[in-house]
Amino acid sequence: MFRIVALSLFLTTGVFASGVSNIGVEFFGPGTKAEMLSLEQAIELALQNNLDAKFESVGIEIEDARRRLAVGQFDPTFSASAIRESIRRPQNANNFTNVDALRQRDQVAAINQNAIATAQNTNAINAARGNPARVDVPQNIGGIETLVGIDGTIFDQQNDRFSSAVQGRMPWGMRYGFQVSANRLRNTFTGDVRTVFPEYATSATVTLIQPLLKNFGSDVNLADVRIGRLNRQVQVCAWKLRVSTIVQTVISTYYDMLYAMRDVELREESIQAGLKLLGQNKRRYELGFMSPLDVQQAEVQVSSDREALLISKGLFMERQFALKRLILKELQQDERRVYVPSTAPRLMAPRIDRAEFMQTALARRYDYQSVLLDAEVQDVRLRFARNQVWPQVDLIGTYGLNGLQGGYGDSFNEAFDGRAPEWTGGVQVQVPWGFVKERAQLNLVKGLKEQAIIKIKQTELGVGVDVDTVISRILTNQQRVDTARKTRELNQEAVRVASKRLEEGQLSSFELIEQGRKLVEAQSRELATIAEFNKSISQLWLVTGTILDRQGIYFAK
Repeated sequence: MFRIVALSLFLTTGVFASGVSNIGVEFFGPGTKAEMLSLEQAIELALQNNLDAKFESVGIEIEDARRRLAVGQFDPTFSASAIRESIRRPQNANNFTNVDALRQRDQVAAINQNAIATAQNTNAINAARGNPARVDVPQNIGGIETLVGIDGTIFDQQNDRFSSAVQGRMPWGMRYGFQVSANRLRNTFTGDVRTVFPEYATSATVTLIQPLLKNFGSDVNLADVRIGRLNRQVQVCAWKLRVSTIVQTVISTYYDMLYAMRDVELREESIQAGLKLLGQNKRRYELGFMSPLDVQQAEVQVSSDREALLISKGLFMERQFALKRLILKELQQDERRVYVPSTAPRLMAPRIDRAEFMQTALARRYDYQSVLLDAEVQDVRLRFARNQVWPQVDLIGTYGLNGLQGGYGDSFNEAFDGRAPEWTGGVQVQVPWGFVKERAQLNLVKGLKEQAIIKIKQTELGVGVDVDTVISRILTNQQRVDTARKTRELNQEAVRVASKRLEEGQLSSFELIEQGRKLVEAQSRELATIAEFNKSISQLWLVTGTILDRQGIYFAK
């Protein structure tokens, strides 16, 4: 997981002056708390709290999980089972329609007769030696008769089966399996006069299946893993791009808010000057030096200035809410805090070198890196799709050892002594008719690859247009700043001259009001152009992919 570990603001000479305003009190009412906030603090809060950045950061964890999910398909799978079987299966004695039934009848009779004969012989030998009989002669000597009737013979099986296996797949496509089984089998039937001992059968088997064409090689079997790794890198680029965009948006919003606040102060100063002029006009009117029209014009100008002040206050609050959206991490129902910008750097105009900006942007922009990674994803998918149009040809081989004794230990010893091995080997071929699905998949991926290439070209074109646009904006704003400053200076001189002429009675109050209005508008435009100039420089940092470096922000794992 990545995290942001360092932050230092890139400063240049020149600052805006600003002070605490009561705008928030007018909006939120009593209890409003003004909090001074520097640009550096605003960026730091955005990096800590911004929900869009956190959303993209969680996306990295999601892609990590998907990558681990793809790797997990190569984990061996262990399975085990323990089964107890009790099977009693009747055999119809009157059904002799198959050879097995006849054989079973004869076998039961032979087994019973043999058991009786053995018991009788043993007792005869004991009698000849003068020993008492030690073997009971079975009384049921009608083994054949047990098969007569509709009930037939009941075959009884009492089995215990144990098995365990390990299965998995290798990165080059080979599937493997190792299985060990141990079974305790006891089989008898109705009328069986023998003493039945269970038998213990064990086996150990290794199975290997190696694809030779389709599904062979790391390009196919590691495709999901490689795609997962690339998608994670794409998501990291998306997160870094989001962080870069947020930082630039905070800078732009902060300059807009600083301009709006300074404009509010300017409008308030204009109202105070207008009220002062209105009072002077009233006194002059009372003394007979002015007409009622002069007083009315001054009142109109004060009212216009108040309207402009309301617009400036509304603009400040809109920028305030935009900043909160960037730096707060949750909704607060009773949020009465107003962030007041303190100072911000007056950024210096960069040296314009279009070729260098283009080269830097193509090397540093995260959106361009993202489309390059997406093209790599399509390459991986294309190699997989091309492999899928081959027929499935698998080389199959198994090797096993078997044992059969009167106990588990003896049975395993016999098996691993290699006395009863078994093996199989061969080739299995599967060829779908027409390869419709596989060819459609290949065509689909080829289309996605072509789109990825077009996307790269689109992004390269977009990078070039972004750089050219920002360069043009910087040059234009730089000229606007110089022009606005000159316009403001000329208006200041015009107001000074108009005020002097008004005092000398050579100019009407209306003309002075008009000159004052032009001066205020010139001052407001100068503030706006300075803010736009600073914003355009931050936009240059964004489009060239260097804004995080400019702000001293770097990422560490």
